[in-house]
Amino acid sequence: MGTNPIRVVMVDDYQILLDALSLQLNADSGIELVATATNGDDGLRIILDMKPDIAILDVDLPGRGSFDVANELVTRQKQTKLLFLTGYLSDVFIEHALRLRAHGFLLKGEPCHFLFDAVKRIANGEVVFSKVIEERLRYNAEKNRYELRSENLLSALTGRQLEVLRHLATGQSVKEVAREMHLSEKSIDSHKYRIMHKLGIHDRVKLARFAIREGLTQP
Repeated sequence: MGTNPIRVVMVDDYQILLDALSLQLNADSGIELVATATNGDDGLRIILDMKPDIAILDVDLPGRGSFDVANELVTRQKQTKLLFLTGYLSDVFIEHALRLRAHGFLLKGEPCHFLFDAVKRIANGEVVFSKVIEERLRYNAEKNRYELRSENLLSALTGRQLEVLRHLATGQSVKEVAREMHLSEKSIDSHKYRIMHKLGIHDRVKLARFAIREGLTQP
C-alpha cells in the first residue's frame, strides 16, 4: 500500500455506530474512511463509485442484502476486498461469506483495535476472522480456502434465497419483501417456494422458527 492510507467504505444500518467508528478510524493515519452508507442500495452505489480498498459490510442490511451487494462487487469490482461485520454468530452467514471469498468475518463484540488491525492485515492480503469464528473453520489446502467444519441444511440456499428467508422470517408478506428487495412479487414467491422445498418446510410459522433457531434473525 506504500504510504497511502487504506481507503475504506463502511455500510451499517446504525448511524451511531458509523459516526463512532468514523472518528476512530480516521484518527488512524493508516486508514481513511472515505464514505459510509446505512443500507445496501446506497452502499453498493458508493462502493462502485469510490472504489475503496476494503468494504466493511454489516450482514444485516435493510433493502438490498449484504450478500447481494457482495456478489455484485465480486462480479464488478474485484479489487475491493470484503470484510463482513455482524452481531449474528450463524454458520450459514459464515459459509456465504466464504463462498464470496471474503477477506474477513468479524463479530461486533470485538474491540475497535481488533477491527483496525484486521483492516490493515486484509489490505496486506491476509484473511481475518474473530477467534470464535475461526474455531468453526478448517483450511482446505487443496482448494486453498477456508471451509466450515460441519455442514448446514441452509447451505443449499443461494445468497438471495437466504436474504428472502430472513425477511419472511420476520413476518413480512411477499409484497413487503418484494418492495424492500426491489424484486417482483412473482420472483419472491418463486424464491419462497424453492426455499421451502430445499428445507422441507411448508409452513410459514415453522419456517420462521427454523430461521430463528439457526440464528438468521432475532425472535
